[in-house]
Amino acid sequence: MLKTQTSYTSIIELNGESVVRGYTAEIKNVVAKGKKTEHSCVVLFFTLQYLGTTEEGNLRYKSSIQRRFFLDDKNRPVFKPSKAQKLALNVAKINDELILEVSKNYKFIGIINIEDVQKKWHKLKGILQDSFTDLHTIIGDFDWQMQTENIQKIYRNDNFYNFFFSNFFYQEFNTEKSLKHKKILSNGIHNLDVPILEQKTITQQDLLFQNITISTSAELDTKDKLFPLEKMNVFLGDLLVTKGSKHSLNFNYDGFYKVKPRIGLITEGHLTYSFSIKDIYTKSTTINFNLEKDE
Repeated sequence: MLKTQTSYTSIIELNGESVVRGYTAEIKNVVAKGKKTEHSCVVLFFTLQYLGTTEEGNLRYKSSIQRRFFLDDKNRPVFKPSKAQKLALNVAKINDELILEVSKNYKFIGIINIEDVQKKWHKLKGILQDSFTDLHTIIGDFDWQMQTENIQKIYRNDNFYNFFFSNFFYQEFNTEKSLKHKKILSNGIHNLDVPILEQKTITQQDLLFQNITISTSAELDTKDKLFPLEKMNVFLGDLLVTKGSKHSLNFNYDGFYKVKPRIGLITEGHLTYSFSIKDIYTKSTTINFNLEKDE
């Protein structure tokens, strides 16, 4: 007689083949301030290849971006990008070839080829200064980001890398508890970085544990010393028409990964999270990625 499985413990192993795998990804941000809405969506075609381990025992991956383009608010490719979009596409080229450092659990740590990225930026900076004479502030911001003491933090808190590198391999899944990790949502509210507590749980699996779905949710980590409550109140105060009025902040975070445990691959990922202050401000971010071909 078959018994219903009421609990399980599963260790999901990571695929360690040194093959080139192709992915597509979409990163969308929608910001609404009152009646004004701003939309930004970029599509990436990239490959990822496992290169081996570092001296510290972490994993090395090579990420190569073949193509990127914007979508408009109706999800159509933008063939005539605006000045701001052209600038963003140009600056993004410094990320076309990255050597990434990842933990054995598949958690993003940072980039290894920092000097290559910095050289690309300095070369690009000269081109931008010749082509755009009104970008002093933006160029100054990127100069700061590309400084050795800052660059690793910028990449480490990148929202796409933090979702794509899922940090659930070789960890124990159990029906009685979820995996819990601290994370940062970069520019979560306006330009403020927001700490969260994320949890992951196996919510679907087939009988042979060959195809599973890992769902992820999160809550605001208001006890973290980096939680920008004071800065959030200042930002909110600037938006309010009636000074001193009270408003609550709503946070939603919902995502999943499709995983093939037997071959150690994530084949699909989807995440949507949003911050909203009723009738005043909403920022919604959506991240999707797909493995183009199952090996």
